[in-house]
Amino acid sequence: MSTVNEGESALQPTTPRKTFVKSKVDDGVEGSDISRSNSAVSDSAAAQALNGARGTNVVAPVEEEKGLFSWGSFRKYDEEAGHGGNLALFEEGDQTFFSSYLKAYTTPGAADEESKKKKADLGVMLGVYLPTIQHILGVTMFIRLAWCVGVAGIGQTFLMLALCCFCTFLTSISVSAVATNGKVEGGGPYFLISRNLGPEFGSAVGILFYLANTVAASMYLVGGVEILLLYIFPSLTIGGTAVHTDTGLMGMMSHNLRFYSTILLLIEFCIVAMGVKFVQLLAPVSLVCVILSILSCYAGGFEKTLNPAAGQSICMLGEHLLQAKHILPEGYDLNDICTFCVKNATNVIDFFCPGGVCSTLFLENEMQCTNGYPGFASNAMIDNLGTNYLKFGEYALGQQADKNVEVFQDVTTSFFLLLAIYFPAVTGIFTGTNMSGDLKNPQASIPGGTIAATLTTSFIYFSLALVFGMAIDGALLRDK
Repeated sequence: MSTVNEGESALQPTTPRKTFVKSKVDDGVEGSDISRSNSAVSDSAAAQALNGARGTNVVAPVEEEKGLFSWGSFRKYDEEAGHGGNLALFEEGDQTFFSSYLKAYTTPGAADEESKKKKADLGVMLGVYLPTIQHILGVTMFIRLAWCVGVAGIGQTFLMLALCCFCTFLTSISVSAVATNGKVEGGGPYFLISRNLGPEFGSAVGILFYLANTVAASMYLVGGVEILLLYIFPSLTIGGTAVHTDTGLMGMMSHNLRFYSTILLLIEFCIVAMGVKFVQLLAPVSLVCVILSILSCYAGGFEKTLNPAAGQSICMLGEHLLQAKHILPEGYDLNDICTFCVKNATNVIDFFCPGGVCSTLFLENEMQCTNGYPGFASNAMIDNLGTNYLKFGEYALGQQADKNVEVFQDVTTSFFLLLAIYFPAVTGIFTGTNMSGDLKNPQASIPGGTIAATLTTSFIYFSLALVFGMAIDGALLRDK
């Protein structure tokens, strides 16, 4: 038996159990653990007795050792006002203080519900198709596809592209099947995979996807710097243009790539830090640049066919493609190479015949200036059908090159090496899936846009490989 303060009736429990009630003491509210005196209050009787005396609800059984997180409420009973300081019509009696605190942050309010409705509602074209194409078409296609054609030939290049595109196409079909299997919300690939295979698989794929994007960003930065230093602003190369062939692990050209890539990475970091809206403003600009670049490749092939004289000339010493920097005097560009691609040119004699003694390469071969871009009407396609897998330092199959004079392979080539180098160029098909939270109808947009983007980029790869193989000289194709 237990006595309740201020004349409250003593109650005999029906079953002994641990109960925590609030009892009125002086002008405050204080809890007493009745079970510790081997007595308790029944649910209905105690509630009626205490509600009549105090006007408050019975609090759920909670051990007082839990401290702050076990408090039901700080609100004390106000005798003058006639209520417990709570103006709510209903309050959950078993809700702890900590739960009440968290509820304000976990329960969506009117503002939260309104913000959920404010999404982009993008369709197939702007939400999936164009962003996916923009992500797939990377720098690898521009700086390594022509080299792959020159080394592997048109036939094996098509085989390599078929393997790459087939893998991504199968992945696109799988993503489409998962996307149509239920409602798609925000979360991208992680949401789709975790919903079907569980959060463990979703987390694993999410980590791999993050690492893949990180490595791809580094690769694109290095590729962009390579184009910048070799073709656009060669004068920016630290050490001069003479270090362009020093591409070893600790070579000077490799240090240039690291230095300028780090600068570009910091610039990209600042752009991303400005927010998604700012990035979306730049996305259409970069997409237009990519599309114009691809169209320029097609237009260049037709232009060289209609006007072969418009093609860039190259200097050949027999079958050896000579490095232009050894032919052209200081202050001249590639447009003047035919003027100095003769054996009696002062610059050529000084280079190949130091001290009046000419090299065997110079004496046994004829020097001629040829068109490096003969166009579709030439025999370039026939010449580029076969393979030319060369070892490091070779200019032709089994023929070592003079690295100071002619163009040579800086890596031992094989089919699987080319496959490993080029495969990252066909990735990026998850771009539309990543935007699932901004799509108006993800179940329809993701399958249609992803598959269409995969087929479009596959056509671009095959057609560009054919254009390069039909319009460009093989020796020039093998020069990176």
